[in-house]
Amino acid sequence: MTATKPNIQQPNRTVGRSLIITVVALALLTFLGILSETSLNIAYATLMEEFSISAAIVQWLTTGYLLLLAVAIPSSPFLVRRFPTKALFATAVIVFSAGTLLGAVAVSFPMLLAARLVMAFGTGISLPLLTTIILDKAPFDQRGMMLGLVSLVTCAAPAIGPVFGGVVMEYLNWHWIFILMLPFLALSFVLGVATVPDIRTGERGAISIPSLLLAAIGLSGIIVAVSFFSEWNGGWRVWSTLAVAIIALAVFVRMQLHMERPLVEVRTFTHPGFTLGILIILMSSGSVLGVNFLLPILLQRGYGETSMTSALILLPGAVAGAIGAPLIGALLKKHYPPKFIICGFVALTAVNVALMLAGSIWAVAVFYLLFMGGASFVLVPDQTHTLNQLPMRLNADGSAVLNTVQQLAGAIGTAVASTLITEFATSATSDGVNGNVAYLQAFSHSMAVFVGLAVVGLIVALIMAKVSDRNVELHEVDA
Repeated sequence: MTATKPNIQQPNRTVGRSLIITVVALALLTFLGILSETSLNIAYATLMEEFSISAAIVQWLTTGYLLLLAVAIPSSPFLVRRFPTKALFATAVIVFSAGTLLGAVAVSFPMLLAARLVMAFGTGISLPLLTTIILDKAPFDQRGMMLGLVSLVTCAAPAIGPVFGGVVMEYLNWHWIFILMLPFLALSFVLGVATVPDIRTGERGAISIPSLLLAAIGLSGIIVAVSFFSEWNGGWRVWSTLAVAIIALAVFVRMQLHMERPLVEVRTFTHPGFTLGILIILMSSGSVLGVNFLLPILLQRGYGETSMTSALILLPGAVAGAIGAPLIGALLKKHYPPKFIICGFVALTAVNVALMLAGSIWAVAVFYLLFMGGASFVLVPDQTHTLNQLPMRLNADGSAVLNTVQQLAGAIGTAVASTLITEFATSATSDGVNGNVAYLQAFSHSMAVFVGLAVVGLIVALIMAKVSDRNVELHEVDA
């Protein structure tokens, strides 16, 4: 790439009101998907008693959702290129609404699980569509701000979800978690149908079913293996499932390289900045979700707080993360994103160490606020910089890869955190440590792993800052 290559993007272009409304409509759908998950977690104990099921069964409301989401997302590049964008959006809302309605009237666990799976399919269509529209329609120097707006909405859901679920369970019942979402789905539908632009390329032909099956086997295999690592005691079932998943993904990649119209263009990984950015997303998103899984357990099992009190203690940090995302995103048009990412990982390393040593709930609240602030310096800048490394013709493929990796990161981070704190707590109990202290020690030992991940992330960010293209805006003109 040379400095004389023309740049068709004008830096003074502004984001239109119609695009903002489109992003809000799609982000609202994503918000509701996350809200349903985090708020329903509060009801797990009630669901276990009502349906006479174990914790291993009820957790499939989360694992199953992530599984289908990871399977649905790889088909998004084909869908975006093949079908009218507005029709895809309408389909996503209708499917998600159908799942929500099914959850509202569910009278058995299979009905409730089916509702969650249907909702995941709707989110699987809308989530990559949201990123692709931003990449295609937003001015280049406004991408960070728009992705920050999306993060504001999606980061707010984990903060609001537990409090929302606690209030609903306190005064109503779990069915109302779904019922109260329906008016907001109607609002998302009205806003989106009026504003969603068409970005399809008119591609013809059928989707590659073998490719879709291989992607499904590979991605679901990884999620199942890490989700059941502790329950299967890391035995042959874990490693066999993981081996099958890796083989399936290897065959998938080879198949895509020899297809005229691949399901997902895996050549996105030939761009070094993109590949390193995806690795950072895997580590950072996994770490954030893993720590978010550990902290409620620390507060409830270690400090003896209620679920509602725990949610309120963590609320300031979650709000800080949500507000920080668009603020940092808006600064990216004037600053090189890897600088933010490096600063973010330095902060995360220090705060993770501080969380290991925290001795009170007030210290946890303060350090969690700093933790989410540090995460804001990593997540949005990395998403923006990673996607900016690709030419426009690979927008849909890059979006699909990024969103798929984020779902994998969420499942892996949560599973690793669950395994760590369970094993450390069991070990402490067997050594004669009482219940509360056992969980305090288990949390501290578990956080050591996330300190290590932050250090590795810092090293990768330093490498990415050197190998990435600083003039990524020139990619707006495809070769």
